[in-house]
Amino acid sequence: MISDNEELIELLEDAIVEKGAIAHMQDLDRRQKQHRRAWFYSIAAAAACIILFFGVSLKLGHDARTVGYAFNPVDGQMGGSEITALMQNHQIAEALEAIIEAREKLAQEIDNPSSSDPEYKEQLSIDSQELNLLEAVCLLREGRYFKARKALQEIVEGNGAFAPEAQSLLEAL
Repeated sequence: MISDNEELIELLEDAIVEKGAIAHMQDLDRRQKQHRRAWFYSIAAAAACIILFFGVSLKLGHDARTVGYAFNPVDGQMGGSEITALMQNHQIAEALEAIIEAREKLAQEIDNPSSSDPEYKEQLSIDSQELNLLEAVCLLREGRYFKARKALQEIVEGNGAFAPEAQSLLEAL
């Protein structure tokens, strides 16, 4: 009888251990499924964010290009030069290079004016403001929404000669 009790106790112990092992394995399986589910949701959320980011980026770029090409820099003879000709021919990269060159020449002239006439100095300031506006329009035409918006806001805050045009472009965005 003692051996039957010992066998019974062993069987009970084995059953308890087996029950615990089964419960442990079920718990591990449940955790693994939760982990896979969480990983899947994370990947899906990241993919949705990327899609949303690119969608918004494309929309903002399109809006910027639309506003940039709706603005005609030749109206009022702004620039009236090589820069506006390049812009009219959709050569935006070349126009930006020409703006940089013009800025350098203008900076040299402002530093060492060939004339001390106050009207001439005022015209140099207006030319500088005009270059800022033309650069902002080029940025719009390239679809660089945030950089163009920042440039336009700086023009408006400067309250210069081209602040109304910059404000109208900002409102159109």
